[in-house]
Amino acid sequence: MSNEIIDKKKKEVLFTLTDGTEIKGEIHLWLYSTNRMGPQRIDELLNEGTPFIPVKTVDGYILINSTHIMLARAEIEKNVHDLIMMGEKYSVHITTLLHKDLEADLFISLPEGFRRVKDYLDQQIQFFTFFQSEHILCINRDFILSIRD
Repeated sequence: MSNEIIDKKKKEVLFTLTDGTEIKGEIHLWLYSTNRMGPQRIDELLNEGTPFIPVKTVDGYILINSTHIMLARAEIEKNVHDLIMMGEKYSVHITTLLHKDLEADLFISLPEGFRRVKDYLDQQIQFFTFFQSEHILCINRDFILSIRD
């Protein structure tokens, strides 16, 4: 077996699971994104379709089943999230499966004529990206009850 170590970036994340459990810990992100220049973002990791996400908690590593992640919350990083925040800004009210109400911003950078909130939500991605003043929120589409814009 190879002893090769792959450098990754650590990111503190608070996960809310579908049963309401919260798990706080570090995830590891690639230093380079496969979709753009710069380090991998949490939304890219979650949308890769990896069945289990390893999270380093104070009690050791835990593997979280990604289909049961309702919400992932992390601090916004300047330069990493600048490009995703360049679209048209919409403030929305989100109600999740656990009746958790969230106020957040959404940035839509889609072709002309497709810049509505509905157009963003019609994309075939599992985790949608929203922003609060200091946090990025990745919310699993299957656990969003409604969004008001």
